[in-house]
Amino acid sequence: MKLSNVLYESVQELWAQAANKPFVVEMAKGVLDERRYRHYMIQDYLYLLDYIDILERIRERTDDLALEEFIGFVIAQTNKETMQVHVPHMRALDITEDDVNRCPKSTAIIEYIDYMRRQVEEEGVLAGLTAQLQCSWVYAYIGQCMVQKYSAQIAASPYRGWFEAYTCEDYVVANQKWIDVLDAQAAGIQDGEAKQLCEIFQTCAAYENRLWDELYR
Repeated sequence: MKLSNVLYESVQELWAQAANKPFVVEMAKGVLDERRYRHYMIQDYLYLLDYIDILERIRERTDDLALEEFIGFVIAQTNKETMQVHVPHMRALDITEDDVNRCPKSTAIIEYIDYMRRQVEEEGVLAGLTAQLQCSWVYAYIGQCMVQKYSAQIAASPYRGWFEAYTCEDYVVANQKWIDVLDAQAAGIQDGEAKQLCEIFQTCAAYENRLWDELYR
């Protein structure tokens, strides 16, 4: 069985919880308080800056030229997402650079980022890739679930752009490419290492759920 199949099975319950978080459901229905969304956009922007930094650290630690090229592709896609999704949305919400600079990171993000950095530094490239993939993959999962369940509401939601960003062809294709690369890198690993990677994946999924809860409060 491919590692991606094992990872997916290990987080099905956590991801189902994520797709039912009040923050996400209210975004789909178009009734989320704009103040919550403003705060989320700032927090997610700060998160993405660290996320890109971790990808850079992974790229520095590999001597596999094909993997190095792929990570460069992911960095480019993440930068594109930041500039084409987050920055325009923040401008539309009148979020200024001062607003971003004054906003402290949430506790969940601080601990989540620290956890992913430690996976790269202490466990290596494969662990880092696994941790980072969870974030990309769960957003694709949430987007798909929400569109299937709330398509009519999303079409009229002021937050429609969020769902379009994570269900568009470019995002889905890029995410699948990451899954395929991880499977190739993990080919032939022992059961013990696969179990460890599942634990990393689950821990990251739990941080995501905790973050949705913090954002809603």
